[in-house]
Amino acid sequence: MSTRSFDRATIVYEYLNRSDDLTVSATSDERSSWVDSSVYADDYADSLIKRLLDAESHPGDAFEAVLQPSPEAIAPAFIADTGVQPDDVVGFAAPNSQLFDDLFYAVYAAMTENGAVLTTKYPRHEVRSQLSTVDPTVIDATPGAETDGGVDVATPESRPVRCGDLTSLGVAAERATTRLATGDRTGTFAIATLTQLLAHHDSTALDRFLHELVGQWRNQGVGGLIHLPPASDIDGSSWFGSAHFDYVIEMRTDDGQIEARVCGKRDVAPTWQVVGSSPCSDSEASAQAVDRQPSGIVDEDGGESTPE
Repeated sequence: MSTRSFDRATIVYEYLNRSDDLTVSATSDERSSWVDSSVYADDYADSLIKRLLDAESHPGDAFEAVLQPSPEAIAPAFIADTGVQPDDVVGFAAPNSQLFDDLFYAVYAAMTENGAVLTTKYPRHEVRSQLSTVDPTVIDATPGAETDGGVDVATPESRPVRCGDLTSLGVAAERATTRLATGDRTGTFAIATLTQLLAHHDSTALDRFLHELVGQWRNQGVGGLIHLPPASDIDGSSWFGSAHFDYVIEMRTDDGQIEARVCGKRDVAPTWQVVGSSPCSDSEASAQAVDRQPSGIVDEDGGESTPE
């Protein structure tokens, strides 16, 4: 194998996001018979094909990866392409489903090697299994959790955290932030998810909670990644809490593919890019294509607005 698996994932990501208007050319006699001629196009696409072939460990596995790429493998290429910095505070706008939960943790793992997670959906052991390369501090606010998630050793003021108690969540999150800021490597704090928190708290109280917590992150150089509902789940015009974030990564499935775009980031166009393949059937993909509504906001000049 001439190319590392991470490099191959980067090549696959680049291939998936090549221009759609390339002119298909004839194949050469040197090309392998198992590669359909339709994948060949101009010199740029040709060079991607050659790099994929050179990256193979077994005949055909690179093109199999193109057809069914792993989001966990592709996420680092997307994060590098987007230019996410360790201390950025980023919203992750996507449905609260298993597919996008997996993508959230894949993106988080690509952002940091050290961190903390406030989880309201999956218990601590499941979060740790998703983040084997990060080994995060986990604040477990799921029903039935018996501790404060290991944020600190037992102290007289320690008590279980609960989704419905923003005070206990705030205390635990503050301790976790301090731990990140004073450690050997400053990391990223994740919240998964705001959907559960919105079920317990009114939007005004939760917005104040985010304001205080994000302020602590910024003052101590800690980055953030927050899984929030799509704009359509709130009022169709904006993402909840977007005023507190540097920018928002929006995710969707469209025509059998997982796509992402970045809204509100300096020098980055809000263009949809392919991240991976979705497991939906052809009929489901067709229905999604018919039902899909524009998720950006169009202003009076015809441009697309982004979070502040």
